[in-house]
Amino acid sequence: MIQRVLIPTDFTVNSLRIALEYLESSKNEQVELVLTGGYNLGESISMLLGFTLDDHLAELQDEDFLKACEMIKSRFKNKVVEMYADFMISKNKRYVSNYLKGRQFARIVLPDAFEFKHTKNSFDIVDMFNNVQLSDMPEVITVSMGEGKLKGQDTLDGFFFRKKWRLSYE
Repeated sequence: MIQRVLIPTDFTVNSLRIALEYLESSKNEQVELVLTGGYNLGESISMLLGFTLDDHLAELQDEDFLKACEMIKSRFKNKVVEMYADFMISKNKRYVSNYLKGRQFARIVLPDAFEFKHTKNSFDIVDMFNNVQLSDMPEVITVSMGEGKLKGQDTLDGFFFRKKWRLSYE
């Protein structure tokens, strides 16, 4: 059975280390990774009516981020069945509960330490999950990022190629 897993992201290559830590330490099971960032729509009616996921993702996902996602899928092709990005658009407890239930997440992966980059419209979903109390919360897994792993790996080449992976692009 394929497990759907929420991975928090700020749409930088560096934030994909959370997914890597999870995949490297998890069992050999097939997963669908949903890279989720917090995005505050505001209260403008034009923003609410004109919101499209694809438009906002195109603004936030740069070429290096998309290449890094492809490399992760290639490296873990036996584990990662699907990998895509999404937004949580509210911190409201009811919204969060409905978001998790509606998308049928089996797990939420949270880093023990990570500093997300924020834009004016983004919010930290890790902080939100640490502070919200839900009765029907999926299993929460904490991955250790380690102090040494947090420094100097903010570019695509520094992040992946120094790991000496043998990659095939399919």
